[in-house]
Amino acid sequence: MPEKRVNRVAIVTGGGSGIGRATAKVLAESGIRCVVTGRRRDALEQTVEMIGDANATLAVQSDVTLPEDRKRIVAECLGKFGRLDILVNNAGYARNAPLLTYEVEKWREVMNVNLESCFFMAQEVIPPMRDQGWGRIINITSVYSTNVMNNEFYTPKFAKENGDLGPTRISAYHASKGGLLTLSRDLAVAVAPWGITVNALSPGMIMVKEQTNGGIPDEMKRKLEAMTPVGRFGEPEEIGYAVRFLASEESSFITGINLIVDGGWTIW
Repeated sequence: MPEKRVNRVAIVTGGGSGIGRATAKVLAESGIRCVVTGRRRDALEQTVEMIGDANATLAVQSDVTLPEDRKRIVAECLGKFGRLDILVNNAGYARNAPLLTYEVEKWREVMNVNLESCFFMAQEVIPPMRDQGWGRIINITSVYSTNVMNNEFYTPKFAKENGDLGPTRISAYHASKGGLLTLSRDLAVAVAPWGITVNALSPGMIMVKEQTNGGIPDEMKRKLEAMTPVGRFGEPEEIGYAVRFLASEESSFITGINLIVDGGWTIW
């Protein structure tokens, strides 16, 4: 007979919008109770309202770059639900600037959110996962963890030339997401004996609400769609479906991989 499923509990960082919100919704629809975290209380409450089950969701306003907040997220999760099974490290963002003017502070800010916080969040969730002999850690990376941005596809937003200052780049984003990909492999080896899997998931061109409200010029959108073999942007829920699989019992023999969900973007 198939193994009886446990009522799992997930933490989704960056759960107040975009991929994080969609992922929490998909997981909740599958019977997984969710803790959504982020810096904006109103956005988190909107996620909880969208899911529609306050008893199965918890909003924790927090900053994952702060050690005390990371501990509090886990403590509140265990306090409400009594267990912790899944971590989706989704919080992240990019900062752009001409190559030769990219500031140290901007670099460190991106690295702290996109890479360091993911390691230290994992550090907080591993003990309860280890104690129960089961856990899933899913790190949201990017196709730009292995590929780098072609300015031609992003003009005029990311200028190809800024005189002597060099092209506008997102160098820290590339470095942080590439680091997260390697970190996922390292963690996968470290925690495998405890029944915990660790995988990376790399979204391609995903259309989130912030972009549909005038965030992407039509010409840029056309170029990016043309570079995606399936001919369209992905929907945030499509990332959620992939997360749901990696968080499931059925993925128990999958660890240390990078699941690319990009409509074929990285094929050519």
